Amino acid sequence: MKILLLTHPMPSGPFATAIAAVAPGHELIEYRPDIDLAALADVDVVLGWQMPLGLAARMPKLRWVCAAAAGVDKLLVDDLPRTVPVSRIVDVEQADGIAQFVVLMALRHARALPMYEAQQREHRWRRSPVAAVRSRVAVLGTGAMGSVVLKLLAAVGFDARGWSRGSAEPLEAVLAASDIVVCALPLTAQTQGILDAHAFAAMPRGAYLVNVARGGHVVEPDLIAAVRSGHLAGAALDVQRNEPMAHDDPLWDVPGITITPHIAAQPSTATIAGQFAEGLARLQRGALPAQTIDRERGY
Repeated sequence: MKILLLTHPMPSGPFATAIAAVAPGHELIEYRPDIDLAALADVDVVLGWQMPLGLAARMPKLRWVCAAAAGVDKLLVDDLPRTVPVSRIVDVEQADGIAQFVVLMALRHARALPMYEAQQREHRWRRSPVAAVRSRVAVLGTGAMGSVVLKLLAAVGFDARGWSRGSAEPLEAVLAASDIVVCALPLTAQTQGILDAHAFAAMPRGAYLVNVARGGHVVEPDLIAAVRSGHLAGAALDVQRNEPMAHDDPLWDVPGITITPHIAAQPSTATIAGQFAEGLARLQRGALPAQTIDRERGY
């Protein structure tokens, strides 16, 4: 099969090497903006992160799109035929890493470490006793990632519960009863901008947000306003609406908002290659690859 690698900003070389080791005999080509249109005409499969506009229409023989990560939202472009299956990678190690990042940021907030960091900068030695962490945490999204986040939060003492769009309890009620809100939702038309001014107003004064899903879940101007007003204590954003962030992005300079460049956890190249090879074998047998998503739901 002819496989197009669309892994930017991750380099494609390690993926090509790993795939060739477990599924030899396929033609692997790296996407470039100036790629010859003739090279696309015979592409059977795409392994990628984001589908450039207009690219899917140039691959008439495309049979399968595999995300090089857990999320598929950047691949579900309008010109990708509905008949082309799209699947995702399930990486247990990545889920563990994301859960560790969430717990790190939740503990940092709950144990008031930013306050002590500020005191150190001011050379002030002042104690503010803090009880063991029992903060109420809502994890929005209870799939492969959210379920692992929930377990680790509970293991360190947080009062954690999950919420998904299929939950009976309204989101507003869950937000109102949470000291910390973690976003681990898939990004779909229904969850785009789900954390907006209305959602932030529903959260208790002094609440905190951790986003490890997609930047599109958060209406960033609304978040900035909620933090600057003092209603929210702050946020930890490992994902942003615009990645990489521009030098003058207003998120950079909001006290209380911690920015990290989408590094909560990185997918394992070996895991991706292994699951991708299994998908190729299934495709050659006429079966759907594992972890094929529901195109209507977007996950």
